[in-house]
Formats: sequence, structure tokens, C-alpha cells
Amino acid sequence: MSITNVPGSAHTLRQFDEELAILRDLVLRMGGIVEEQVRNGVEALRRGDSEAARQVVRRDREVDAIELRADEEIAQLLARRSPLGVDLRTMLTLSKTVSDLERIGDEAKKIARSCENPSAQSGALAQQAYMPGLLAMGEQAADLLHGALDALVRLDTDRAAEIKRADKQLDKAFEVTLGEIIEHLAADPASASLTVSAIFAAKALERIGDHAKNITQYVVYLVQGRDIRHPKANPEFGNA
Repeated sequence: MSITNVPGSAHTLRQFDEELAILRDLVLRMGGIVEEQVRNGVEALRRGDSEAARQVVRRDREVDAIELRADEEIAQLLARRSPLGVDLRTMLTLSKTVSDLERIGDEAKKIARSCENPSAQSGALAQQAYMPGLLAMGEQAADLLHGALDALVRLDTDRAAEIKRADKQLDKAFEVTLGEIIEHLAADPASASLTVSAIFAAKALERIGDHAKNITQYVVYLVQGRDIRHPKANPEFGNA
């Protein structure tokens, strides 16, 4: 099954199929770049590599350009085709995914910019006791994004549910790592500049997990027509 072959799709226009496929490929290309940005940002942080960090920041412009192109393609398709049912859900899913991917790119940029702090350069951050936890969070966040995009490509709601559960593990890891960073700061106030960079990076990684989870919720919406966001406001689908 693919994102352009959802069960129950009623449209028969081959050209529309092709247009959706082009849009899907554009979104997935954006996802691939953003995933690479996350991994490169974490690696730059690990090494204290300010030049690698600047490359991550510069490449965010490419992500922004793809977002603008995708938004324009979506607007034109909506105007020309007036899709309904599953076709409309497909386009809404892709549109929302683009928005979350752009925000993930922004979080990756925040991680990279943590390296701009002189105290974080030359590998100083890598020597801190809390760094293994932070790096583990980086791997978790990148894997969550990869899994969410895989669920989108395959329209796999089981995979989407796995990623949603995995995000809870990332949240727990964030709490533990943040506690370690604060404990270090209390013991060594002189390291405040360095630890602030670590806190910003940890929070950015936690937010990346949230955006990846959002993408998995769009997958459920696309396949099943159910909006499982905001369970307290939507109790009918909150436990889906």
C-alpha cells in the first residue's frame, strides 16, 4: 500500500494520481533532509564542531524553500481538483506533515546553534557527565522521525502506534537528562553557559519527538478517517 493508493479512494483521474505522487515525493524529500539535519545537528553538538553546525543552519533554507513549494502545490491542487473524502484527507495529511517537518528543521537548527556557544566548542560538551543521555536522546529523536515517515509511506497504522509509544520513552529520557543537567549546574555554577546550551538542545530533541508523533496521528487520520489528537477534547478517539 502507498500513500497514493488508500483503500476507498474514488478518484479515477490518472493526472491527479500523478500530481499526488509528485507532491508525496516532495514531502518525503523534505523529510529526508530534515532527518539528516537532526542527525547532523546532534553530531555537531557531540564534536563541538561549529563549522558543521553552521552547515546545518544554512541548509535550513533548503527546507524552507521546499515548504513554500509544497504549500503552493497543495493550494493549486485544492483549487483545481476540489478533492473529497480520502483524496482530501491525503492532501490535508501532506499539508500538516510539511508544517511539522518545517518545525523539526527549526529544532535541528536550534541544536546546531548550541554549538555557537564558545563554551560548547572543541568537544567540551562531550566531556560532561550528562552528554551520553543527550546523545541517546538525539538518536531516539532521529529514529522517531524516520519511523513516522516510514509509517506515512506505508500507511501503516501499527507502525504509527509504535512511534507514538516510543515518543513517551523520549519524554522520559528528556526528564532524566534534564535532571542530570540541572544537577550538574547546581554542583558547578561556573558551567552555566555550557549547561544552558545542553538544556536548549535537550528541549529541541523532545520537541522533535512531539512533531514526529503528530505525523503518526495524521497517518491514522488518513487511513481510518479518525482524528486522534487532543484526547481530552476528543474522548471518542483519544485511546485509538
